[in-house]
Amino acid sequence: MVRAQLAFWMTDVAGESGVEAQVGPSEGLPPWTFATSERRILALDYSIEELVSLRHEATAALRIRPVVRHVKTGVIIPTWAYGRLTDSDVEAIDRATLDFASRLRPSDAEAKLPLIIPQSFRTLAGRRGRAGLAHATHGSTEMLKARIIIEITEIGRGTPPGRLNEVASLLGATCKGVFGRLQPGRDAAAAFKDVRLQALALDAGDIVGTDGDVAAALLEVGEQAQGLAPLLIAQGLPSEGFADVAEVAGFTHVANRVQDAPAVRA
Repeated sequence: MVRAQLAFWMTDVAGESGVEAQVGPSEGLPPWTFATSERRILALDYSIEELVSLRHEATAALRIRPVVRHVKTGVIIPTWAYGRLTDSDVEAIDRATLDFASRLRPSDAEAKLPLIIPQSFRTLAGRRGRAGLAHATHGSTEMLKARIIIEITEIGRGTPPGRLNEVASLLGATCKGVFGRLQPGRDAAAAFKDVRLQALALDAGDIVGTDGDVAAALLEVGEQAQGLAPLLIAQGLPSEGFADVAEVAGFTHVANRVQDAPAVRA
């Protein structure tokens, strides 16, 4: 298992990442807690996932997974629901994710693996959002290019392909790689037909339904995405058995996940 070691001040509050996380002296709330523009309190927690190559049966990369919860209800806000958040709210989530990345203390073996960091297209489309990526590597542009892969989220049919290509090109010049997040559905791959990225990723956590629905989505999206990117990733799989389904569907890499409480459509 990957060890996520964070240099927080002091606390005994254990989160999704399985590490002890700081409670700030003034806020009295978990770390990375903020009020949205609608004055809802959201708390961010993180876990580290291992991305495994199905061909080589070995860990190919590590991935940071943000978990956003509504503090009052405890309901997890899935990535497909980020569209209901304002630009400033999404930017706050992205900044917190970079902050988490900057606090990781990987072992020597882990440090040799690429690190995948999710960031929204809304944030990355702006110069400030792209410039902030170096925070994950303490300002080291060399480390950013050597190790950091950006997974662009919030890409859909309304995303302009030309702008997406431009942003991906700018990121590719400064980072090790650029992946795109697929949104499950009948036209999951439509937004990427005129875009060339190194990988496309489907997150099973974005699929609402039973294990059968997850398997069906893997097969459907896998068929749609064939030939659009060299690598096809199925992450957030609820159990190891889904790796077989993913392989049949044409996925090249998988990542399993301990499941959260079911996502609820508000």
